[in-house]
Amino acid sequence: MTKRYIFYDKHAKTKRRLFILSLVMTFVSVGAGLGILKLSNMKTINQGLDTIYEDRVLPLQQLKQISDMYGIHIVDTAHKVLNGNTSWSAGRKNVVETTRKIPQMWAEYLKTHLVDEEKRVIEELNSLFADADTSSKQLTTILHNEDRKALAEFVQKELYRNIDPVTNKLGALFQMQIRVAKEVRDSEKLRYKFSLTLGTASIVLSIILCTIIVLQRKRWRTLMDSL
Repeated sequence: MTKRYIFYDKHAKTKRRLFILSLVMTFVSVGAGLGILKLSNMKTINQGLDTIYEDRVLPLQQLKQISDMYGIHIVDTAHKVLNGNTSWSAGRKNVVETTRKIPQMWAEYLKTHLVDEEKRVIEELNSLFADADTSSKQLTTILHNEDRKALAEFVQKELYRNIDPVTNKLGALFQMQIRVAKEVRDSEKLRYKFSLTLGTASIVLSIILCTIIVLQRKRWRTLMDSL
């Protein structure tokens, strides 16, 4: 055997060992990459859960409270005063406090993340709020004057005409929140399944890598000595 052939043979073995080492390093890199991607995915899932609570659950409470303020604190108050179940002063105080709180609660709702569909409904609501506010001010004036005849006419002709459109539209927003929350939940479920798959792949790659290292440990030593 010539010296040239011997040199070539030794060189080929080293190249083969380097190839195996690079293959192992590839496994390590892929496994690390999958692990990092999994962590990033878990962070996104956590953010999605925060979104469900902060941008869907809390707004549901806010919309419910605003709707109750119109339907209970204003409409019911008008009826109770008309029927003599509530005094004029107590009824007036209740309506005044309610009309003061509604804009504050609505402003809090608008601070949450709004999808495009919500924004369209909100634009419609803004004009409806203006009509409802006009009715609330009219009711406050009637209660201040303690005019039972005017109150009876207001309840019969004006009260529901401007209040019902607001509560109905708030109900539509309420249902929209539930639907969007479900969509976010379903999206995070898919993300979780993907993350679980990544985790499984990382474990499998780790097992393969450990097996290769154990089976080839003598060759690693030889390779290191040759380098």
